[in-house]
Amino acid sequence: MKIVIGDVCTGHGVCEVIRPDVFEVGEDGIAHIVADELTEEDRADLELAVAQCPTQALRLEG
Repeated sequence: MKIVIGDVCTGHGVCEVIRPDVFEVGEDGIAHIVADELTEEDRADLELAVAQCPTQALRLEG
């Protein structure tokens, strides 16, 4: 499983609020993946982050 952050990210930080161990909004104003590995146990939270992203910048693959 992989999470992809698209170019339309504007750094609202909703994903970071949902999973601060996976996402972090950087000084550049966009979200970054900070987790080394994602597992099936993370799926529900990641699906929530994708659904709640205000700019629809997140995509879950796999």
